[in-house]
Amino acid sequence: MPKLSVITDEISTDLAHALDVCDELGLSAVELRVVSANNVVALPDEEIEKIARLLREREKSVVAIASPFLKCNFWGDDEQQHQDQLAILRRSIAIAMEVGAPIVRAFNFWRQDDPTQLYDVALAALDEATAICRDPGVLLGLENEHACTAATGEEAAWFLDRIPDTTLGLIWDPGNEAVVGSDPFPNGYDHIKARIHHVHLKDAAIGHDPTFVVMGQGEINYVGQFRALAEAGYHGALTLETHIGLSQPDKEAATRACIPAIRSMAGQAGLALT
Repeated sequence: MPKLSVITDEISTDLAHALDVCDELGLSAVELRVVSANNVVALPDEEIEKIARLLREREKSVVAIASPFLKCNFWGDDEQQHQDQLAILRRSIAIAMEVGAPIVRAFNFWRQDDPTQLYDVALAALDEATAICRDPGVLLGLENEHACTAATGEEAAWFLDRIPDTTLGLIWDPGNEAVVGSDPFPNGYDHIKARIHHVHLKDAAIGHDPTFVVMGQGEINYVGQFRALAEAGYHGALTLETHIGLSQPDKEAATRACIPAIRSMAGQAGLALT
């Protein structure tokens, strides 16, 4: 049965407050990205230990580490930047193991006017990262991201098809595909439905670069998407990432509005959530 979760800084970068809101909303799982104004990969060991202890005390599982790995320009001949990115990946893996998260996130470089120019080098970078994740048994989730080389399900499938190792899978984000003017469901989903590790939820006006809205108020057919996930027997996590609002009150309000909307649409689709 899929878990409904939220990226905690979509509520607040104050993790304790974010967990209070999760309790109110009946969420037992979270995804970690920014805590105390820093991405978790930049935090020292003692801070990660505190986070892990707090999560245990609050009985919250962690479904993924939202790492910024490969959310950067292609490094070309700059070997130091290459190594810096690998350090981010290895730190993400270490944190995932500390907090019990099964997945670390990846991207595949900032998007260019012709994204296919980066396909080969991005493929090599993901292949290297997949091998690094394999031995510790942590899954690598390539997120389709509107600002990166793989923005759509079809683009992401190009990479997944060429790396058969299922250590690598997709963090499927229908909202990110929608804002580049493409239809995420059923079209985008059909390309990647066999390789989904994890799902991010945000709703959007299709092709409005980018306009994110409360779940159920955009143009994405989430009832259909949830029904397809139910029929496929999907049992991973569904993580809310509203991308609505910049201030804590606005972000928290958006999350509070989206969670019941998700549950309502999932109920219509026959997708049971924990």
